[in-house]
Amino acid sequence: VLLLNQTQLFWFQTPPGQTLPSASGAATTVYCATAAELEGLGGMYFNNCCRCLPSQEAQGEATAAALWELSERLIQERIGRQSK
Repeated sequence: VLLLNQTQLFWFQTPPGQTLPSASGAATTVYCATAAELEGLGGMYFNNCCRCLPSQEAQGEATAAALWELSERLIQERIGRQSK
């Protein structure tokens, strides 16, 4: 869970100008969504439009489970607020 909190801090406290512009940041997502050579493939990690091995931390089952639980909780909290 500490890893997730550090990740949250990075995204919410990074000063402007130290992250990619929107177009550059979206390039990998757009490439993966539209590249004909990737059609029918999944389960791969890409960074800057290149296939890469994910970090050891990203491959940990405990981290994956914690992220899944956090995601479910945040979605439930958001849904609960919208239904009131």
